[in-house]
Amino acid sequence: MKLVKYLDFINEAEEVEETEVQSEKETDASDSSKFMEVKDEIKSMIEKTIKSSGGEYESFVDSYMKNPEDVKVEGFINDSDIYEFYLKWRNDIDEVLNDVKFFDESPLESNAFGLYEYTIKGTERAFNEFVKQMK
Repeated sequence: MKLVKYLDFINEAEEVEETEVQSEKETDASDSSKFMEVKDEIKSMIEKTIKSSGGEYESFVDSYMKNPEDVKVEGFINDSDIYEFYLKWRNDIDEVLNDVKFFDESPLESNAFGLYEYTIKGTERAFNEFVKQMK
């Protein structure tokens, strides 16, 4: 009787493991479409910036990736704009920041001396990560 229960337990564990592996494969396959809404908004913001200041998309993104402090994206310049962006996309931003281990750093490492400033720095970092993924 105990052997039957043990075999049932093993079979059930194998089924759970197979389901988890299949779930991971599905997640990996959908990764390319992950964060599409926020990326679409960022692309729109970049295109709006290019339209007003000239240039082309690829060279703008390259410039932004090299020096995000000097290349500004319209709608993502002032702290209030950045905070508003965070509020709109906080779930996606938090997920990306978790993936890049941003939350493992202390606020002092990010030169943030308050919660608001930490949120702004994190949102800027997530924005950079989204742009990297779009490239």
